[in-house]
Amino acid sequence: MKKASVILFLLLALILCIIFALLSGSQHIPLSEILFSDKWDDIIFSIRLPRVVNAISVGGLLSLAGLLIQNLVKNPLADPYILGISGASASAQLAIIAAGIILPFWLFVTIGFVAALLSLGLLLLLSSKRTLNTQNLLLSGVVIAFAYGAIISMTLTLSPSASTKSMLFWLMGDLSYSSALIYPLVILVSGSIWVYAYNRELDLLARGEFFALKSGVNVQKINLIILLSTSVFTAVAVSMSGTIGFVGLVVPHLARLLVGNVHALLIPLSALIGAIVLLLADTLARTVVAPVQLPVGVFTAFFGVPVFIYLLRKRT
Repeated sequence: MKKASVILFLLLALILCIIFALLSGSQHIPLSEILFSDKWDDIIFSIRLPRVVNAISVGGLLSLAGLLIQNLVKNPLADPYILGISGASASAQLAIIAAGIILPFWLFVTIGFVAALLSLGLLLLLSSKRTLNTQNLLLSGVVIAFAYGAIISMTLTLSPSASTKSMLFWLMGDLSYSSALIYPLVILVSGSIWVYAYNRELDLLARGEFFALKSGVNVQKINLIILLSTSVFTAVAVSMSGTIGFVGLVVPHLARLLVGNVHALLIPLSALIGAIVLLLADTLARTVVAPVQLPVGVFTAFFGVPVFIYLLRKRT
């Protein structure tokens, strides 16, 4: 009952955060005017609601990706960006911004997504021969991430000064490009259902590959499912919003603190907490120094660093 109450509480918290996000911004909108007037419909439905849906989708995807990758590599410090998937997407999209090329948002997102999937293919090629070895996967991912970091640094250095600010803003997280309402939300919902179907196998795998193997789990299959799911979730999130730190690292730990290591509860809980955290962070980014907008990654870091230190001390 207690664990069910936690999920219900978080659902209520998410609804309240959505209302708060719709009302807040450079122009504060009274709740009464939303309910009884269509004066603000353009701002609500054209600007704020798409951004709210984007924040919920990206927050949920990053949190699920973090939960899965920590299970895969058995490392509590792992986050969705550790395998270098995000670096490929960021490199491709920053190159477009640096070149001053203006693309439709759907095409901009698609290019980032395809780049991430190509990077996944490279990662699999480097890290596995006949079987998927998680240690080789982690080491190869870290090396690839460093390589993409160098590409990003070179792109920033060589880009025109006029575009550098927008590129840095994108790197630290930008949810303002949010015209695609359905696409990321469908990925989040369908991806959550897909991963939830393997919750028992994920519980066993969290206790170690040897234990899972002895319990009848096809470890290679589950590892590949985790890797592919993590890569798709991360690729969609980064292509939609840039690289947003700490959400995928901290949120899974918060979820485990609430419900333990039961993935039947961890999966929906991680998605909910991630959605709430990123939605609140984005609302603050839009309102703290309005009308100027700050990168959402600034506020996820403000949240993530103290929370992670607290969790680390509690674990110790």
